Amino acid sequence: MTSLSSVLIVDDEPAVRQLMSRWAASAGMSAHAAGSALEALEILDERQYDLAIVDINMPGKNGLWLADEMCREHPGTAVVLATAYTELLDGRAAPPPVADLMLKPFSRQRFLQAMDRGREWHDRARAEVEYHRQLLDETSRRALALRTLVNAERARGIDEAETLLGRLAQQLPDVRSHCDRVSEQSARLARALDLDDKTVTEVAWAGLLHDVGKLAIPESLLTSKTRLRPGELAIVRRQAEIGAGILGDTANLRDVAPLVRAVHERFGGGGTPGGLSGAAIPLASRIVSVVDAYDAMINDCSYRGPLDPSSAAAGLLRSTPGQFDPEVVITFLVMIGRP
Repeated sequence: MTSLSSVLIVDDEPAVRQLMSRWAASAGMSAHAAGSALEALEILDERQYDLAIVDINMPGKNGLWLADEMCREHPGTAVVLATAYTELLDGRAAPPPVADLMLKPFSRQRFLQAMDRGREWHDRARAEVEYHRQLLDETSRRALALRTLVNAERARGIDEAETLLGRLAQQLPDVRSHCDRVSEQSARLARALDLDDKTVTEVAWAGLLHDVGKLAIPESLLTSKTRLRPGELAIVRRQAEIGAGILGDTANLRDVAPLVRAVHERFGGGGTPGGLSGAAIPLASRIVSVVDAYDAMINDCSYRGPLDPSSAAAGLLRSTPGQFDPEVVITFLVMIGRP
């Protein structure tokens, strides 16, 4: 089990801070104290701590706020919450991910038990980091192997798109079928938007190749029957960027790369990978994004069944304009008879 050497005790009562500091010192830990959430953040900016014991009910910013801040800014510190007022936890949409929750007043033995749970938290966190590193390494290896294959096949005179789509059909047949549908519907939508033939062709290619990056994602993530953990989801969400990188290395498909890269940007901003918004997102990408989402909703995925078309249309409207271009969505819904 991981050894803990330092603890930050955050409580607005000096006597409580002193008592817990003595308990921590008797357990061989270096203890430091803060009287408020803001003071604790200032200390954490200067030094990393293995563990923080945080009182929830403090004046000003409370311990729940501090725990959320630490989760974002100091994820390497295990947090143990302490409170005599459990009602303060009521009504929270999601509690912060903490190692333990102690109810005041608590004994020295309970305090030491919280130390053990902090060690267990560190063990789990270390295992998660290693698992995430392995997934990243596998993704990189698979992307490199795919680039090598495309180059080798091109040298033999085989079309690059044929190689990628053939591998997609072989490795992920459901994804290939999805790409075919998205390409066809995206081209229809481009025509409904009165775009010229050249742009319609670009849109069709972007739809056909928008998921090619999934070839580099470990199948265990793509076929998971449960919702992915945050680290797993972060890797899956890189698939458009990975696919764009693969396409950018080709001789004949590199013009499609920026369109694929931007498929998961959000019209209102905050998407990936570039945080583009509005007209800065290529129109072809905005078109494919809408069709991609609708097709995914009305077909089976690994962890849920298909939605009916009306529910899928409502889902698009709820996500407009935050995620989708309003003009593209309305034109698409009119086109498929779901205004």
